[in-house]
Amino acid sequence: MSDGSGGAGGASGAGDSSNSGADAASAAEAASAVADAVSQAVDALSSAVSSAVSSMAENVGLSQALGQLGQALGISAEDMQGIIGAAVVGAITGGLPGAVAAVAQGLIGGSLSEAAHDAVASSGMPAAMQAVADMAINSFAQGVPGAFNAGNLQGTISSLASGVLGSQVPSAADVGDVARAITGLTDVARGTFSGLASGEFSSATDAASAFDGAVRGAFDQGSQIARDVATRMADGRGVYAEGGHDALGNAAEQLAVSAARLIGGN
Repeated sequence: MSDGSGGAGGASGAGDSSNSGADAASAAEAASAVADAVSQAVDALSSAVSSAVSSMAENVGLSQALGQLGQALGISAEDMQGIIGAAVVGAITGGLPGAVAAVAQGLIGGSLSEAAHDAVASSGMPAAMQAVADMAINSFAQGVPGAFNAGNLQGTISSLASGVLGSQVPSAADVGDVARAITGLTDVARGTFSGLASGEFSSATDAASAFDGAVRGAFDQGSQIARDVATRMADGRGVYAEGGHDALGNAAEQLAVSAARLIGGN
């Protein structure tokens, strides 16, 4: 009887072990569910912030929308409308990778618009046609946080060098890399847009449409590249230029990499 009792006890222990395993699995599933819920909540918050900023921008204009957000965060309206504003919006909606992508996109957009303006100014287009083309370029830049003021290279570099975008003041080498990358992209884009400006346009509307399409097309490519660089950084795959794009794309990638290294410390 004693042996039988022991056997029963052993069976009971196996059952307890089985239950413990089930409990552990259940706890793991619950933890996973909580993690998923938190992730979804963060995504929902990011989407809500992005939607709110977009909604404000549609109603009152991007500059005023960023000004309102800056006021709520205690950041000056002037800073919010520059590259710092791009970083803030990017960080709110996507953390450090979001800030990196947003800053890179602002710098890319600013470089492209600056190059396009230069191409228009040095073209043989009539003054009235140039004015309309410039308006189209400005319209693009005003829709990209940080891009409209990024044409002021000295002011942009000063903002980046202040350390306001990261946990520490960046090195002179990192700031210099960004400055050179901005100049590099602007030079490549200037050559591309100069070819466009030398073409024949039947009207000011045609000229504006051509430049709007060219700048936005180049920015779409650069914007995706910036997001890819930020994703690689977030995944721990390193921050470097892979290349393999056209000249504009390679220059945009170098700028995104330089911005990522400055902000993320990679």
